[in-house]
Amino acid sequence: MKSLLYIFLPCKQIYPVGCTYLADYVHKRRPEIRQRILDLSQIPPGERAKAIRETAEAFRPDLVCFSWRDIQIFSPHEGDASLEQAFTFYYSNNPFKKLAASLSGLKSLYQYYAGIRANLAHAWLIRKICPDAQIMMGGGAFGAFAEQLIEKLPAGTIGILGEGEEAVLKMVEGRPLDGERFIARQNGKTITGAGQSYTNLDGLSVDLPYITEIFPQYTAYTDDCIGVQSKRGCPYDCAFCLYPYLEGKSVRYRPAALVVQDIAQHYRQWGTRRFWFTDAQFITGKAAYPQCTEIMERIIAERLEIEWSGYIRTSLITSELATLMVRSGVGDLEVAITSGSQEVLTGLHMGFMLDRLYDGCRYLAEAGFKGKVILNYSLNAPDETEATLRESIESYKQVAAILGEDRVFPMMFFLGIQPHTDLEHRLLEEGYLSSGYNPLMLSPSSIRKLLYNPAPLNKLIGRACLAAWNRKKGPRTGSRDPRPWSGAIGKGTRLGESGVGGCKTEGSSPALDVRGSRYADSSLLRGVELNSGRDVLVTLEEILNSRKSPVKTVASTPSL
Repeated sequence: MKSLLYIFLPCKQIYPVGCTYLADYVHKRRPEIRQRILDLSQIPPGERAKAIRETAEAFRPDLVCFSWRDIQIFSPHEGDASLEQAFTFYYSNNPFKKLAASLSGLKSLYQYYAGIRANLAHAWLIRKICPDAQIMMGGGAFGAFAEQLIEKLPAGTIGILGEGEEAVLKMVEGRPLDGERFIARQNGKTITGAGQSYTNLDGLSVDLPYITEIFPQYTAYTDDCIGVQSKRGCPYDCAFCLYPYLEGKSVRYRPAALVVQDIAQHYRQWGTRRFWFTDAQFITGKAAYPQCTEIMERIIAERLEIEWSGYIRTSLITSELATLMVRSGVGDLEVAITSGSQEVLTGLHMGFMLDRLYDGCRYLAEAGFKGKVILNYSLNAPDETEATLRESIESYKQVAAILGEDRVFPMMFFLGIQPHTDLEHRLLEEGYLSSGYNPLMLSPSSIRKLLYNPAPLNKLIGRACLAAWNRKKGPRTGSRDPRPWSGAIGKGTRLGESGVGGCKTEGSSPALDVRGSRYADSSLLRGVELNSGRDVLVTLEEILNSRKSPVKTVASTPSL
């Protein structure tokens, strides 16, 4: 093969970091291969087919690698309007609101199916334009729904599950995919490769001038948040998470020098000032302390005045790490507390103790951390009771008492059931899900199941959420980001699966203005700028107190 085209399928604006690592990996081993990255997210929907056609006809690729990152509807967090649509339809007592929600829901369903059809059509278009080209498909969305999607792709398409550097290189060099985890359709049958080769990360780096050359659309990201990977794999067994399935449970580390080299390249060549560690967890455990410490020390030593963030378990933060985090420029953080009940956390295999999570927050406060904290709660997780709901309310109070209520933003999530997770397996065994169900086929009844909020607490929680989301109050304010660029006007940002950004609300601080917000992703703005998650907890507490249930509470902090 002599040429390779990467097509990043459309999603919310997010730097296609996976494509850049793949392209660089191939280039360092086969520099004679011509490569090109096409980002469809930067192209209006009506012009995407034309862009693919023109690029493919001009480039004539021998191998086309699609990256499919997102498939989601009726998102399980309050930053997405589709959750409110679903809850209004299922739990509102107002028939007019239910009707309006059903119409909005139908529109969302149409957009969902249209998006899947369009992405599949892009692969078929490549087959038409370049009939002799090999097609490969990867990315998180494809990995999650590979069994369903492979049947709708052109025959001979090779789907990669997990990381793809070695599989792509083997394809370029004409070698068999022995030892790779893949899926394909041949002669009407689905075949799979049971192996999994893991990329050696010791030399994984990015030649930014080369990426700039093969990715003409890079200018859309020069002032955005850039993803950097410092490690792969996740050692935890969180019941609802796909990371271990996609990346494996063994954690592999990149040398800290190369991680900071990537950051420095973007800093000096593109002027980038914001970075997001795309790892499953930046601090995966005590074994990660040396690497994380060296990364932050190198950022400080090289005087890189950046803001960085990522998924971080505060339960693993020590006093020393907290000091380094603040000195190296840590920005707003997203903390997946999930529940304030240790019993619920244990049932979800979360792998941390709440007391340690609170300790990590204290260390951050003592170190002078001034950013926002989005505190993610998954209400009505398995084993939830009224008592554990009260414990979650009290856990928010504890974190707010430590960091300051004006900087802690609880966000209501609901567990989305995904294939290949322990939660899916459990619900299949319990009969909540039917064997052989298709997770991509949505209907009012299947949405209600996949957006996990089961009886008997479903109506109580739905009522609290709707009351909070419909509440009309004065302006809410959040933290003011102390970094010097926080008040800049210009760019909204999106990266990863969570963050803040969006439109300005009257009376909000600069940190909550999307044009100046410096967090990773705009999808959570709505919940943050209104602080509606706090309203949900307030309302939930009021409802529980009105029921006068003699349940156990756990905190001595004042009522909300």
